[in-house]
Parts: sequence; structure tokens; C-alpha cells
Amino acid sequence: MTSPRPVVVVTALDDLTADHVITELHGRDIPVVRLDPGQPADLTFSARAGAGRPWHGPLTTPTRSLGLEDARAVYYRRPSRYAAPDGLDDQEQEFAAAQIRHGLGGLLAALPGCLYVNHPHRNSGAEYKPRQITAALRAGLEVPPTLITNDPEAARAFAKEYGPVVYKPLRSTEYRQDGELRTIWVRPVDAGEIGDGVAACPHLFQQAVDKTADVRIAAVDDELFADPQSFLPDASGEE
Repeated sequence: MTSPRPVVVVTALDDLTADHVITELHGRDIPVVRLDPGQPADLTFSARAGAGRPWHGPLTTPTRSLGLEDARAVYYRRPSRYAAPDGLDDQEQEFAAAQIRHGLGGLLAALPGCLYVNHPHRNSGAEYKPRQITAALRAGLEVPPTLITNDPEAARAFAKEYGPVVYKPLRSTEYRQDGELRTIWVRPVDAGEIGDGVAACPHLFQQAVDKTADVRIAAVDDELFADPQSFLPDASGEE
């Protein structure tokens, strides 16, 4: 009897969500190879392609071995950032990290005959808020009035017309204050708070919407799955 092809779980080694997926796969007798491309020192691989064959060859972790051509699916779940080995200067680290991202990361995104949940390139594209809004409008969802601008006057006019509005960072980045990590939250703003610093970079403003619940939905092909625990009542206790 032929052994089932393995599922490759690409994730940080301490991700609890991936742990649950792996437990479910083990319960179905599906072999799993877990790896973190952001920690390449733990991996050894030799991938070949050409002469009529797609990518193939061995990939070995401290506990598992995989023939790249044998992978049946890839579950891609928040691997750690690509990091270069210690002992390199800044320029060498930047070069090495880019080679890891485009070599190992590119290889894991190009396995032949493989299903991806989700494909890393799709994940990257989905991180752009303008694309998210375009997809929501295309799907027929109601999107509140939204403005992306680097014009302070346009931002103030928008806040006056559609207030209350909230400001949302277009991308989360590392931010430190007095050496401590901080987070820039989505927060309400009014026209009087919007200064000329808006001209330094694009800002996203959106009409505020009163929340009644949070719903997390996962889409797999044409099926939608809502997590019943993600339904949260509002402050009044109504759902």
C-alpha cells in the first residue's frame, strides 16, 4: 500500500494554530513535515529542475525528511522573518536574507502539483489595504467611505463630511519609543486633529462603523467557514 504524500507546514516553531492543524492531520494518518524558512540553519536541501522534470530533491529538518516532489500540500502559517546567519556584517546579512527569501522561500512557493493554504504570494498581495477594499467591493460587500491621501486639506475635508472617522495605518511596522516596542492602533480622529504631517506619507481614513460583532470567516475554494466563537456581542449584550 502506497504511503500518503506528506503535508508541509511552513510556520514558526511555536505557532499554536499550526499545532492544532498538525494534530488534526496526525489524526487522519497524514504525514507532516514542519519547518520554518526563517530559521534556515535548521534545514538542508538540494533542489533540482530541468531535463523535463520540475523541482525535486531532498529537504531535511532535524526530525523529518521530505522529497520536494512528494509534497501534496503546503499549509503556510506565519513563518518567522527570514534571517541571515550570525557573524556577517550588515551588508552581508541583507544579501543572505534576500537569497534565503527568494531561494528557499521561492522554492517552497513553487512546489509542483501542490495545494497551498494560502499561497505565500497571495498572502503578500492580500496585505495591501487598497486591494482588500477592491476585493470587498467586487464581492458586493458594503464598504464605508474611505480615503487614502497625503493631502492634509483633503483629509480634514473628508473628516468633516463623513465624521466620525477613524485613522488606520496602511501597514504595521516596528515602532519604538524610549527603546520600547509600541503599536499604532486604529483610532478615531476629528478634522481638528489632522495636522500637516499627513503630507509626509499616505494615510487611510474611513468612516467609523458601530460594531455589533466580530466574525472570522475562512474560505476554502467556494466554501465559507465561520468560527462560532468569533461572534462577539456588543456592549448591550445583543447579538
